[in-house]
Amino acid sequence: MKAPIALAGLVAGAALLAAPAGADLPFEGQTLTVLNWNGYGSDTELALRGFEERTGATVRHVYHSGGEELRQILRSGGIGQIDVALPNPTYILQMVEEGMLQPVDPDLLDNMSKIAPNFLEVDDLYSDGALYGVPWVWGSTGLTYNTEAFPEPPTSWLVLWDEANRGRVAFMDSPIEAVMLAALHLGQDPHDPDLDAVRSALEELHENVQTYWGSSDDFNRAIITGAVTVGNYWSGNAGSLIAEGHPVGYVIPDEGAAGWLSTWVIVRDAPSSDLAHAWIDWMISTEFQLGWAEDPEAGAPAPANAEAAALLSDAARGRVQAYGEHAERLSIMQSLTPEQQQVYTDLLAEVKSGL
Repeated sequence: MKAPIALAGLVAGAALLAAPAGADLPFEGQTLTVLNWNGYGSDTELALRGFEERTGATVRHVYHSGGEELRQILRSGGIGQIDVALPNPTYILQMVEEGMLQPVDPDLLDNMSKIAPNFLEVDDLYSDGALYGVPWVWGSTGLTYNTEAFPEPPTSWLVLWDEANRGRVAFMDSPIEAVMLAALHLGQDPHDPDLDAVRSALEELHENVQTYWGSSDDFNRAIITGAVTVGNYWSGNAGSLIAEGHPVGYVIPDEGAAGWLSTWVIVRDAPSSDLAHAWIDWMISTEFQLGWAEDPEAGAPAPANAEAAALLSDAARGRVQAYGEHAERLSIMQSLTPEQQQVYTDLLAEVKSGL
């Protein structure tokens, strides 16, 4: 693991984010373009209004449905047009190698000192000593189920393969998490599995899958309407369904689950690097992260900001699934080579198409 980066000179970031009372807003009239999942925190009223009040800038969103589409958007004209994006660290080093990103200057992030040190030790955030990804939130992709269909919580991923659940399973349309889940189900190393065995397991699972979901809206609609009764889903979003009173439960199975970290990056040739830094500083601030997590309908994961995490109410802590025992049973997603990513992508595509 890489040692946490030096955090000297952080006063510079404050000038970017907060203007004194009566002063001109530092980025008035400018527009920030964000590439992110739809409904994933950055397009909430709290995020947009809070940033506008602090900077004078407006925010425009471009949405993607997964890591591959995110990179394709950048490859097909997004560089020079998009300021910031939110990839999983699994993709960061490849994006650096492809020339998609520019380094983040930690001296321009006043709230950098509040990020839990363990998140800053993730090797995949750095290239040649430079920081490229700023930790934002973390969570797990665990087992989510309809409590009316399962009066007793399922404790194993085996439930997804059970013939009794034929046509009742929602499965995340993510090659990396699909391979990791199948490997955990098989008792293998999720970072170095037998891909032939994984393929066989996913082909068997395919018989039970009713929908391969690509967004939280897809999963929520399927489980709320009863179209599916069980599947793999993000911890924070499952917590929001529970808080809203839906008959939903969430568990980390006995075999463990995939853990993930969402990180902000700055796209190469961002129209405004200073504005991009100001946005990231707002996203990792205690005010934003705590406000997002405390909203019972917002679907927030666990904050990477340690100060915000310490201030969570018991209700919010339950929604975001921020429990120590969860973190201890997670296999954190790791960087893959472009060749590995393509193998995983092709494998899931072939399983879905029945090849």
